[in-house]
Amino acid sequence: MASLTATANNAIASVELYIDFDSFLVQSQVTVVRVHPDGTEHTVRGGYRFVTFTVTRDYFLFDTEAPLDTPVTYRAFEDVVGLDPSSNVITGGPVTITSDGYQWFKDPARPWANIRVDLCTELGGPCASIADPVSLLRLGNKTRASDANIIPVLDRELPADIWARRKGIVSSLTFLTRSLTAIDSVYDLFTSGGPLLLQFQAEFGWDDAYWQPGELTEEYTGSADQRLPYRRWTVPIVQVDRPSPASAAQGTACANWCIIEDTYATSQDLADTGLTWLDVASC
Repeated sequence: MASLTATANNAIASVELYIDFDSFLVQSQVTVVRVHPDGTEHTVRGGYRFVTFTVTRDYFLFDTEAPLDTPVTYRAFEDVVGLDPSSNVITGGPVTITSDGYQWFKDPARPWANIRVDLCTELGGPCASIADPVSLLRLGNKTRASDANIIPVLDRELPADIWARRKGIVSSLTFLTRSLTAIDSVYDLFTSGGPLLLQFQAEFGWDDAYWQPGELTEEYTGSADQRLPYRRWTVPIVQVDRPSPASAAQGTACANWCIIEDTYATSQDLADTGLTWLDVASC
């Protein structure tokens, strides 16, 4: 009998998924989504149209992007063109990752580099309750840029106003490291250069979001003796869309209008394939 077991691992702020597909019909392509309390669904990274193991009919998956302190459920279904996705569905949960007072800096594509972050601002002394080598110091002010143009009009007192949806948040992040090992951890997290998932306790009023970090500044602090390991880090951040959860590589070599036009004579030919735009973007 098919089953989906979801288990929270608070130590790494992740949900471990074990999926058994014994009763699935086709057992070739399966998609797993996370369902939030408001009903929104998010495809689990690595869980988009993957191929199940042909012998055991099972699969192991880690969801490192699940929200903190929030009960979520999971749904797995056969995702094959021409097959009704509601014909065979299994669910698991609810399950909750407990933050235990920590924040998390995460790389969605490289979870081994994720960093757990406390709120202790002491440079040398121990923290009162929780202590990690990396501490959150400050979240910067939020700026939401306008997307508008004011155009002067000849012989008119008032200009023409052209506007569109306001842009997302631009802010900054300041944190502290207290060991040489923590410096290496920060390098590992930021070195890939891509967007990061930042997760904070609800009291901060910052929803889980993906951010593109800018220039990362490392500042010696706490003493004139630079042999001490304390560093203060600052980095500008810009809110961006979630990186694609599909495992397939993306790019313009095969995902462009010229290739689509050469492959499909009409828009209806493309629609008849049953492909989604995510499929097209994933080549």
